[in-house]
Amino acid sequence: MWKQNFSFLAAGLIVGLVVGGFLPHAPIYAVATDRQDNFALATGEVDGDMEGVFVLDSTTGELTGALVNTSKLPPVLGVVYSANVMKDMALDGSKDVKFTMVTGLLPLRPGQGVAQWAASVIYIAEVNSGKLAVYGMPYNRGAFTAAAGIQAPFTLLYNGPFRAQGVVR
Repeated sequence: MWKQNFSFLAAGLIVGLVVGGFLPHAPIYAVATDRQDNFALATGEVDGDMEGVFVLDSTTGELTGALVNTSKLPPVLGVVYSANVMKDMALDGSKDVKFTMVTGLLPLRPGQGVAQWAASVIYIAEVNSGKLAVYGMPYNRGAFTAAAGIQAPFTLLYNGPFRAQGVVR
């Protein structure tokens, strides 16, 4: 009896592998987001095989992003991006602010010349005010391989309400 069950199991496994080989393959992207009290952390794709890490301090409104350059040995922080979310959203730091932060893929058009964009953007919402800010990162893969300790600003792509009629009630 067990030999018959094993035969069916083996045949099912082989058929599954063959059928799976003909199906289209799509890459899987994993991003992570976590928060603790007044601190949020997220990762997001920058360029194909590289991702960045992004940190938001809800107390000061400081958003920082770091890209590790592994083409240098030992690896170094290639680019560190920064912005002040409270300033960009025109929020008073003395009031109770509650931020949420996630990353997402957003295919932006390349800029003029060698200017490029990272694949991900950072979405930050302030819950009490209903404001949303979207930040992008200028990125050039060719220049990044030589980068070490470069400071750059995030680019504010959108700043406005997210509680539009029909979006969030």
